[in-house]
Amino acid sequence: MPYKSTLQQVLKQTLLVLASAFLVFQSFGLLSGMDYYADISFWPAVFLAWVINMFITGIFAFAGFALPTQRLLPARYYHIANPGQLKRLYQAFGVEHFRKLLLATLWRSKAKQQRYFNGRADGLKHLAEQSKKAEFGHLLPFVLLSAVGTYIVFFVQPVLGILCLFINFLGNFYPVLLQRHHRMRLQRMAAIRTTARA
Repeated sequence: MPYKSTLQQVLKQTLLVLASAFLVFQSFGLLSGMDYYADISFWPAVFLAWVINMFITGIFAFAGFALPTQRLLPARYYHIANPGQLKRLYQAFGVEHFRKLLLATLWRSKAKQQRYFNGRADGLKHLAEQSKKAEFGHLLPFVLLSAVGTYIVFFVQPVLGILCLFINFLGNFYPVLLQRHHRMRLQRMAAIRTTARA
């Protein structure tokens, strides 16, 4: 029934927004107590850096699942204006290895992959939109966690801050490059199809 489906969708969106708000609250509480971690040892610092990254990234992930948050950035941001430079960055940072790791672990399920892209030409638009959503969900956490990590390095505990920055780099910067690389290829495909129709 359409009514039941709509109600379920609204309920799901509401729960995701509440989850995002909960992580905002938890992140604020965690970061406001940073002074207590000045003498933290290495392995607890690893765990804490991971938690900080998961909380802040989760804020934007849950919000992105519920709402079209990618539309907060202008369309021109998502257009790849310099494909050559992006390709060089992609290769320099070894993002292809990161992509293969994701396919072997988090994205191993074929069903999960097909929700992102069905493998057909009619799924390219959906793929592009999902790519924008995924990039936005990692871009803002990357910026925010870079600031948080830098603050921790200089004012709280250098090892904790460096760990926070390292996890952020792997968990957010790499996905941003990966999604931009996806759209670079989609742009190229779109240009070829436009040329073929002309």
